Amino acid sequence: MRSFKSVLFVIFVAALTVNLAGCKDDDDDKTVSEKIVGTWNNVDYPEEIIVFNADGTGIYKDATDEMFYYTFSFSYDEETGILKMRRPDGIVAQLHVTIDGNRMYVYEDGIEYADIYMRG
Repeated sequence: MRSFKSVLFVIFVAALTVNLAGCKDDDDDKTVSEKIVGTWNNVDYPEEIIVFNADGTGIYKDATDEMFYYTFSFSYDEETGILKMRRPDGIVAQLHVTIDGNRMYVYEDGIEYADIYMRG
């Protein structure tokens, strides 16, 4: 009986290894869209600045208060227009954006924000 359990355990481990080896991390294959990379300023509140870096990181800051800023990582799906921004404290913002040249229009839950950004 012990021999049977050993064989069964080896088969289980082998099957698990094959399944895990077949998985891949999809995030490694994604590249950041050049459409979003850069420094963006809010049209209505020019002191609000968002920087999207090519490595998938960014920073949100208030130019009038050097103490107010936060860093984030992000992903942007150009096809769906979904922008996800993840702060280190776990807060995730999911927005729908459209980028037209140097203008970015931000929507949340289908409602257009007053936030329109211009690439700086």
